[in-house]
Amino acid sequence: MEAKYSPRSMVQIKDILRGTLTGREVELKGWIYRTRTVGGKVFIVLRDATGVLQVAITKGDVPPDQFEAAAKALIESAVIVRGTVVQDKRAPGGYEIRAKDVHVVFFAEKYPITEDQSEEFLLDVRHLWVRSQRMTQILRVRHTVFGAIHGYFRDKGFWEVHPPMITPAGSEGGSTLFEMDYFGRKAYLTQSWQLYA
Repeated sequence: MEAKYSPRSMVQIKDILRGTLTGREVELKGWIYRTRTVGGKVFIVLRDATGVLQVAITKGDVPPDQFEAAAKALIESAVIVRGTVVQDKRAPGGYEIRAKDVHVVFFAEKYPITEDQSEEFLLDVRHLWVRSQRMTQILRVRHTVFGAIHGYFRDKGFWEVHPPMITPAGSEGGSTLFEMDYFGRKAYLTQSWQLYA
């Protein structure tokens, strides 16, 4: 795909949802969150780290091979979309991109998560589960809370310490010592942070 836009035209979804890019041509990169085909149109809900946005791909507005690729692409496929930002009340967030160029970077396999999955199964596909809206919201809350806690303690003069996980010798009793081979040498999982504080 040839570069038609400057790197500055690459935006995040949050930038579009602010409403300041209406009518502008932009480039957006992300993963397919939802997809459906209606007649000569493919609607993709695209996800990046900042939100979700609908992309409308109309047959004839993009080359035929790009339209076919967009119609075949499944959830979690990675895409790069170039097009014009328009306001549309029917779209999630009230904005969508009318695509002029669609490049499927990676075709994902069939998405394995459906409703009512067991927790054990969800843990097996954790790399996909953490991308759900619920898990993303939980992670954002955790990020904010931990950031506030870290900030509070830094302001009070505390330091954060990251002791090594693997040590050349045990620091406490042998009953909890976990030995391993580390490039031909004996090494142990650390038992205590106290030596590093």
